[in-house]
Amino acid sequence: MKEKSRFDYPLLIITILLVSVGILAIFSAGAPFGYIGREQTPYKWGINQIKWFLFGLLLLFLLSKIDYHFYQKIDRLIIFSVLLSLVLVFFPKVGREIRGVHRWITLGFFQVQPSEFAKIGVVLYLSASLIRKREKISSFIEGFLPYFIILSLIFFLVTIEPDLGSALIIVGVGFIVLYAGGVKLRHILYVILLGIFPLYFSIFEVGYRRNRIIGFLNPESDPQGIGFQPLHLKMSFGVGGIFGLGPGQGKQKLFYLPTPHTDSIFAVIGEEFGFIGTSIIVFMFFMLTLRGLIIAKRARDDFGRLLAVGLTCLIGCQALINMGVATVILPTTGSALPFISYGGSSLLTSLSVIGILLNVSKQKM
Repeated sequence: MKEKSRFDYPLLIITILLVSVGILAIFSAGAPFGYIGREQTPYKWGINQIKWFLFGLLLLFLLSKIDYHFYQKIDRLIIFSVLLSLVLVFFPKVGREIRGVHRWITLGFFQVQPSEFAKIGVVLYLSASLIRKREKISSFIEGFLPYFIILSLIFFLVTIEPDLGSALIIVGVGFIVLYAGGVKLRHILYVILLGIFPLYFSIFEVGYRRNRIIGFLNPESDPQGIGFQPLHLKMSFGVGGIFGLGPGQGKQKLFYLPTPHTDSIFAVIGEEFGFIGTSIIVFMFFMLTLRGLIIAKRARDDFGRLLAVGLTCLIGCQALINMGVATVILPTTGSALPFISYGGSSLLTSLSVIGILLNVSKQKM
């Protein structure tokens, strides 16, 4: 029996706290870069992030009001839109190229990154389609193969942007949803084994990716070259110690870390707020993930459960990868830290995830 209730307030509170921490960190990390451009102000990136947050908050509450079963009716349209947007980034006047990278689509006065929204689209499509095809899902040909083809196509389009990190996240979370939806584990393992060689080729046959791996494994071999970023990431946490240097006092953001207000923001937080500050962030992401899984467990139906599991894993995996890269546990991937890294597409995607989860939480068994 369906039970109507208020949505999950702990999840909302954790989300707002994470975004607030992110905005404060961006004001600090983005200050040196704020003078680049016409504005000539250290507050540029922080103010922009506040604007995106206000817009994202409206989007969150809008999505929290939309019955999540609506996505079952438009799942094919969703995946078609995902594929179309990933193709459009390569078209002149629609897609925007920055230093040889095709990741953005221009929409009037702003631009969006389709690969970010593709992450949500894949989870929505797979969750809805798996419910519709549940009788055939155990079959490799009729069940798993069509999904594998779609995920492979998305992986290819995102990889050639190039954005291998996002491509791996999309496929990884896709496999999690497929397994949770009843796909046999051996079918997933088969394609993972088959994918090892092309993945190896896409990493080690591309110069900058190969250098990232070498720099990760042995940064001391070239401290001024490929080892520069990993060494300064380590230095950020080492200098920060237990309590950190204090807000705004970090030095690694002064052009020692690449894009400190985006990919490397966790290292900036580590230097300025120390082990205590980063531990609090890790704990908040743990609690957010826990709330998401609780929502999945209490969901009204299988679609709600799949949706909640997929969206929760999407946020959790991205957070783990970003923090793993920042602490040099993983090689550089270019993945943003949800809610905290600067970027409109990333923030809107993360807040959209929470909006959908809040709607699922309103409908219980």
